Amino acid sequence: MGRIYLLITLTALGCLVFEKLTKRRLSMDQWDYTRDLLMLASMSLLSISVGSHASSVIIGFGVIFAAMAMGERLYPSMLWPVLKISLAVAFAFKGPQIHFITLGNDNLYYLSPNAAIVATAMWLLLCQAFMREVDEISGLSGHLMAITWVLLWGVSFFLGQDLKDAVWMSFAGILICLIFWSRIGHTYRRLGDPLVYFWSTLIAGTSLIGVSKGITFATILLPLSLFALPIMEASLGFVGKTFADKARWNISLYERLVSMGIDHPQSVRLVSAFCMTLGVSVSLFQLIGSPWGLRISLLILAVGTVAFLTYIFKNAVHEDQRRPALWGIFVDNVSLDYVLNKVIFWTSQEDDQSYMIVTPNALVAERSRYDAKLREAIKSADLSLPDGAGLIWAFKLLGVKIQERITGIDFMKSLCQIAQHRNIPIFLLGGTPEVVEEAASSLLKDHPNLRIAGFHHGYFSQDEDDRVCRMINESGARILFVGLGVPKQELWIKSNLERLKGIVAIGVGGSFDVISGRLKRAPEIWQRMGLEWLYRTIQEPWRLKRIIRLPIFMALVILTRFGLYSRRID
Repeated sequence: MGRIYLLITLTALGCLVFEKLTKRRLSMDQWDYTRDLLMLASMSLLSISVGSHASSVIIGFGVIFAAMAMGERLYPSMLWPVLKISLAVAFAFKGPQIHFITLGNDNLYYLSPNAAIVATAMWLLLCQAFMREVDEISGLSGHLMAITWVLLWGVSFFLGQDLKDAVWMSFAGILICLIFWSRIGHTYRRLGDPLVYFWSTLIAGTSLIGVSKGITFATILLPLSLFALPIMEASLGFVGKTFADKARWNISLYERLVSMGIDHPQSVRLVSAFCMTLGVSVSLFQLIGSPWGLRISLLILAVGTVAFLTYIFKNAVHEDQRRPALWGIFVDNVSLDYVLNKVIFWTSQEDDQSYMIVTPNALVAERSRYDAKLREAIKSADLSLPDGAGLIWAFKLLGVKIQERITGIDFMKSLCQIAQHRNIPIFLLGGTPEVVEEAASSLLKDHPNLRIAGFHHGYFSQDEDDRVCRMINESGARILFVGLGVPKQELWIKSNLERLKGIVAIGVGGSFDVISGRLKRAPEIWQRMGLEWLYRTIQEPWRLKRIIRLPIFMALVILTRFGLYSRRID
């Protein structure tokens, strides 16, 4: 095995060198496509060099399934599901099979030849369906895949039996995950169907290679399936409700974590860690046996569960602080990661439902006291993000700890970066004709693969709203950045949201001026000191007439703190 480990390591290092050399020479899409091909090619070459007939069949079918997934994406048809089942049956004929099932060291249930073929095909289809559904949540499939490879290698290695194929395939899987972790484990990216089918086929096949030696699918993948599937509501449609506002199904652990204010990356890692704890516990119980196997497994499970619950308790946002209100506005006390993933989910839906996001600051809160239209517009928003150090200060004085300040421009830039990777088209609305065009050019310069479906200046009358909405709908955009200034942008989005089809409309204030280069953003030290408003006022002195209302805002906050002014204005 020493020579095999060396060859696998050298192959992984070769992949690493190739990845680094091509990173700056290719666009992001080309680089990802190249890395995907490199993963398939590396495993294929290793199967030829060190693999047996069984491992070659597994990897060969993995490549076939990946090609089939690519074909299904390009040429949708009702025949693809039939082809998948046929390929799964062919895999069961040619590759390793489930000859028996064991739930313990001495309890074996042998299958007939026909039952073995059916069980093997169903196991492969189950793994593929499970991983495909989990991949709908960005980053989760990659994390669970890495955990599975580690468990497969650990069990195969420590059994001390002749499981050469299972050992080298799982070891290669671990190294490939490490080398390409930015592609596989990125918390805001999906693997995509081709990679999902390839890796799920390899995992399903590798878990079967050692069946005749006493390792069944229950040892490794069943724990993950039993616990990860309910966690993710894998009723073949659960992911569609992950971020739904009125989900009627059982609440998944992931959704529960997100609803408690824990952001998406942390939730993905927590779910993965919980699955790993369960998988390790079950694996140790199968390897060691009773009574020590059971004791050690229960100890690990208990320690992992306590750590899991402790982390949640320390990082969750309390119920009364998740959507705090101040006068005529409210803010969602969430992280930027949470909001980004929320928008990703909304844009992935195929219906015509549109959503509204606002980014109020201190002056908006102060204005909401007497501007009923602005107040109603903000209250109707699907998300309200705290933009402005003054607003953060106000909530802190009122006893509410805001997780994160989310400025319109930071949100816009982060969303454009994700939109580039996920091929989500955007539209820019607002500013002068020159400013919005320059902002679009600047975004394309920073994100070469970003799809800007169109842009339009903000100087149009109310009578032209229908024309502008038709233009946005016909462009195919899924994200609309509206930079009309407060309160015009909030009022425009509210009054036109029903005319927009399947679009997430976001008010971003004067972000276009900064992105276009017409204005400079405040240096970081100014931002940390909460003086970004002052830097902007120096560049645009006309804003002084707005800024003079800040002392009024501060005074009202203090009065509100001592109960001398109402905190809510209905």
